[in-house]
Amino acid sequence: MKTVFRVLRYMRGFEFILILSVICNTLYSLLTAASIAIIQPILQVIFKQDTTATSPTVVPLGNALSIKDSFYNWISTIVISPDKSTMLFRLSLFIIAAFIAKNIFKYLGANLNVRLGEGIIKSMRDSLFGKMVNLSMDFFNRSKAGELMSLVTNDIGVMHGSITPLVVTLFREPIQVVVMLFLLISFSPELTLIAFSTSIFSLLIIRFSTKYIRRYATRMQISTAIFTSVLQETTSGIRAVKSSSAERHAIRRFTDETYNYVRSAIKNQKVVDLVPSINDVLAIVALSVVLYVGGLQVFSGKMNGSDLMAFLFLLFGIMSPITALTGIPAQIQRGLVAAERVFAVIDSSPSVVSGSKELTGFSSQLEINNLTFSYHDKPVLREVSFQIPKSKKIAFVGPSGGGKSTMVDTIIRFYDPQRGELTVDGTNIREFTLESYRSLFGIVSQEPILFNDTVAGNISLGFPNATKADIERAAQIANAHDFIMRLPHGYDSIVGDRGVLLSGGQKQRIAIARAVVRQPQILIFDEATSALDSESEKAVQEAVNRVLENRTAIIIAHRLSTIIDADEILVFDGGQIVERGKHSQLIALAGTYKRLYDIQFNTSEQN
Repeated sequence: MKTVFRVLRYMRGFEFILILSVICNTLYSLLTAASIAIIQPILQVIFKQDTTATSPTVVPLGNALSIKDSFYNWISTIVISPDKSTMLFRLSLFIIAAFIAKNIFKYLGANLNVRLGEGIIKSMRDSLFGKMVNLSMDFFNRSKAGELMSLVTNDIGVMHGSITPLVVTLFREPIQVVVMLFLLISFSPELTLIAFSTSIFSLLIIRFSTKYIRRYATRMQISTAIFTSVLQETTSGIRAVKSSSAERHAIRRFTDETYNYVRSAIKNQKVVDLVPSINDVLAIVALSVVLYVGGLQVFSGKMNGSDLMAFLFLLFGIMSPITALTGIPAQIQRGLVAAERVFAVIDSSPSVVSGSKELTGFSSQLEINNLTFSYHDKPVLREVSFQIPKSKKIAFVGPSGGGKSTMVDTIIRFYDPQRGELTVDGTNIREFTLESYRSLFGIVSQEPILFNDTVAGNISLGFPNATKADIERAAQIANAHDFIMRLPHGYDSIVGDRGVLLSGGQKQRIAIARAVVRQPQILIFDEATSALDSESEKAVQEAVNRVLENRTAIIIAHRLSTIIDADEILVFDGGQIVERGKHSQLIALAGTYKRLYDIQFNTSEQN
């Protein structure tokens, strides 16, 4: 119930729709009960019983019987007539009017319920996506993209299909049950007790079955997340799959997981279907006993035949809302499992917490002091210290796994170090808001990420205030304006999923334009040209050189020829800075840097 109440909290903002829904569903329930209860005067007319019992009288409203009689007295004021056929005609018109009104309110209530349910689901989906986007990078490192997609789409969808109808059921069915139970008691408390004598067995069955339904529902949600992840991995890596002739392997992975889902779904449905089947048998047993006992009372004159028939009709009528209510535990189990998976993410806290100070720029330097960072208890950076003075170009080089990219990630504050600190002009970066701190940086990675949007939209990503002039100026700096203008729609051309309609060099130059459009104070180039061919590399390197003029920059270099002019080169190896200095100084040291340089230019080996 705690999870259900958390879901219901998302009704905030929909209070007016909720009130209208409750009103419409209440009126629908009352009219449903009334349309069944009206059977009794109809039977009186048909079987020519004494109708004086239904003539208008003043009855005190102190108990169930008097309220029932008052209801029938009100009907009699509308339909009573000495002529039986006229009375039957009026009753028929009354029934038609009641059913029209009932279905009008049913229609209005259903529309309001859809608005309410869809609103709740949208609110939850938006809340989940917003929370996911704001979580730290370590959350995404330990989560599969397909599983996150399954959370936002499938799990929320399951909640919509199972928990949202709960809102309708809880507001509508209990009213019908109460009203009809009220009428049943007014006809015969003894028969009502007999009718509900099997309820205890139904409750025991529901309680026993719930744990099994929940178990299989959990397996279904896990299987769905896994095969969604397989689908995402296969489609995004289809080139690798085909180039490796791994189609059969990919298909087998997917079909294995869909089989696991189907197997759990079948077991779940077996239990789900068993509960109402047993309950129906119990209900029919109770109904048959009522028919037998009530029939004996009619034969003995203790009860009118019309009252017994009205009682039986009401008993049939109450079975549907009771079935809906008793089916709730089974119905919502899968939704509860999905909701708990969703709330597990919503309740997650980012490991990197935003500060409160706004940072508009820096005047002196960014400093790293004795920084140590471990990932899953594996040391990646150890006691690293250096400075990045304003307007200087600092290069990171070293063998793969040396800690270069991790160092950049901690500078951008994707991660916080376990020990040490990073400061901007003497202030710890943890004191600044993440948004204002990260706005210092413009980042160009080795593999640029473009979205299925226009060229202009990709350049202005995260900078919605960028004007057309800002975008074109950034593109010109990035050496991209000319090829953009040759595209079918210029800056309004769609680049395709992940920029598939552009070449590698073109994507990289758009990424550079994105990095400079907001005029950041520090530029970060993470091996921006290492994945390009010679012609593309030349175009991109020209853009990089133009962008770096008079700017503070951090450059992760794979090709050492690109950082010969850096103000300082830091050589990382084993998570530590093993050498530092300018190019000529490091060559003279004849250490790690010179070895890397010689390997690239084949000098020492040839000698």
